[in-house]
Order: sequence, then structure tokens, then C-alpha cells
Amino acid sequence: MEVACATTNVPAGNKQVVVFVKESLDGTNFRSGPESGTAATDEPNLRVLGTVPMNSTTTIQQGTFSVTNALGYCPDQFKIVCKNDLGVALTSGALYTSEVVFTSV
Repeated sequence: MEVACATTNVPAGNKQVVVFVKESLDGTNFRSGPESGTAATDEPNLRVLGTVPMNSTTTIQQGTFSVTNALGYCPDQFKIVCKNDLGVALTSGALYTSEVVFTSV
């Protein structure tokens, strides 16, 4: 999966967007942890996919991540949670996924 984001303000704080995954085996019950807002109480319950460094303004920064590498398997369904750790607002963001299937011969 790929995360692309940008800001028009000078990044402060940790200058990054942290990307997490919440998986589900049945599409109903997902790993616990926050999905929105600023509450980070249960953030350690989430699995970290990685970070997108955001050191400049008005430039789209992108990061590519593997859900399978982070979890050790590919779940039936998952949600992506992005934490704005810039200290300023994001002005745009996009998420792209691609399914890759390997078959043995």
C-alpha cells in the first residue's frame, strides 16, 4: 500500500506521518486501537507499518508499505490509520492499495 500526503505549512514536531494497520479476520472485529482523533491512549495496540518523512512544504511525500511484512500474513480485511505527527495540518492525503497474489507452479 502507498500513502501520499502534503502540507503547505512548515512542519514542526516530529515531521512525519506514522502509518498503522488494524487487521480483521472476519471483517467485523478489528484490532483495538484508535482510528481517528488525537487520543493516543490505545495507540500501542496498533501495528506500525512505517513513517512518511515530511521535511518540506508544498511537496507531496510518499511512502510504500507491506501489510504482509508488518503482520506476517495478509488478513482478510484491514484498516489503515495515519497519525499526523507534523505539528501542523496536512493539506492533502491519499491512500492506494494493490493486491499481489503469488501462486506456486
